[in-house]
Amino acid sequence: PSVEDLSQADNYTVLTLNTSYAPEGEEFYYRVGNLTDEYSLDWYIHVVIDRAYMMNSIDQQVEDTRSEIAASEKHVDNNLTSSRRELYITVGAVAFGLIALSTLLVFRIIEPLIVLESEMAAVAVMKLEEVDTTRPLSSLLEVNLMQQSFLQMIQNLVEYRNYMPASV
Repeated sequence: PSVEDLSQADNYTVLTLNTSYAPEGEEFYYRVGNLTDEYSLDWYIHVVIDRAYMMNSIDQQVEDTRSEIAASEKHVDNNLTSSRRELYITVGAVAFGLIALSTLLVFRIIEPLIVLESEMAAVAVMKLEEVDTTRPLSSLLEVNLMQQSFLQMIQNLVEYRNYMPASV
């Protein structure tokens, strides 16, 4: 760049100089300042500063920060993988527990209904003695109501059978 171009710049210009006292490709900060004295002489002040000398600690900090970011990202990825594994195990355990609980509830509902069905089959052929009227009723409201109605029906059939002739 020319002296006029450099003197118009607002910021420092980075130059790569190939000189006998600097390694090839080394960068320098270069700035030109223009001064006019009382004798109307224009003075150009050239400042050249080795970039590595000025920026070495900053470049090292930038590199350290990049390394820390990379390590942090790896740590986050490992935590994410671990968290996913924990989530899958938890969801699987909860699903298994819910399936087991629902199976127990279904058996709790079905068991008294199976007993009730077998007793209804016995009543259909008028074997009223095979019905266990002393067993406890179900704690489930709907099943309990069906059992109560069935026991009432058996009681009424026994009473009705007493009025029927034995030959029937």
